[in-house]
Amino acid sequence: MNALRRLTTLVDSCLLPTARERRGRLPEWILRSLESGTPGAAVDARGPAARATADALRAALPDALTGHHGPDLPGSSGSAAAADLVAAGSNLHLAVRPGLRADETRVFVTDLQTHGVAAALGPFTADGSLRPFAEGAAAGVRAITAGHAPVPGDEQLPAMLSARAVTGVLRGDLGYAGVVVSDALDAPSIVDGWGVPGAAVLAWIAGVDLVRLGPSSGAGVRDAIQAAAARAVADGDLPQWRLEEAAERVARLRRWASEPRMPAAEPAPTAGTG
Repeated sequence: MNALRRLTTLVDSCLLPTARERRGRLPEWILRSLESGTPGAAVDARGPAARATADALRAALPDALTGHHGPDLPGSSGSAAAADLVAAGSNLHLAVRPGLRADETRVFVTDLQTHGVAAALGPFTADGSLRPFAEGAAAGVRAITAGHAPVPGDEQLPAMLSARAVTGVLRGDLGYAGVVVSDALDAPSIVDGWGVPGAAVLAWIAGVDLVRLGPSSGAGVRDAIQAAAARAVADGDLPQWRLEEAAERVARLRRWASEPRMPAAEPAPTAGTG
């Protein structure tokens, strides 16, 4: 594999696009990305449409990471959330919120992941209480989401673009070794401040592993990210080893999520994603 093709594969391996409901079909650009190394997609759909989109994703890539924001059920347990997400064809909960009470995060994450659904805990901002993230890290949470909120004292950089937040606090102070996911890059503050391609590169430099593309991103955005990453690697701003490290962490998450686990109880009829 030549150097440019290798770099293209690495970048695709560190992207998580968003698939909207299209009657059980995936956009051609996502299908091409999956062939090039993209590990899966976030599903922007509810009910039967979520399952149809997840099934289309798995038809293209049987061990795909299939992300979803999870059920809109106040007070839902990790086991109940897992049942709802599994019914929707998902193996990655993209919106596990930090618990307010001591031990709440650990219990939810443990219950969710026991049933084969990886937790993405967040948003992490390196501000406020770090206890839930320390609990999550100790419980073996598979992913943590770095958020859009600015990091105090770091030139107001969003957490997902801040090496101080991701590499310093999350990796260093909390000892977290799993996948760091960016929040979706289509937030106005990100688009207006850095543009999606520039933000993707800065996120990888900061220590993020899996960059999430929002539902408004398409083939042109993916191509622009590829070009921006190639320039950053050539200029020495983004070391290729950083992308290789990120791709390996994402590959470990994907392997974990594809392993069979204890079946969860059937979801309640009112569940948001089933």
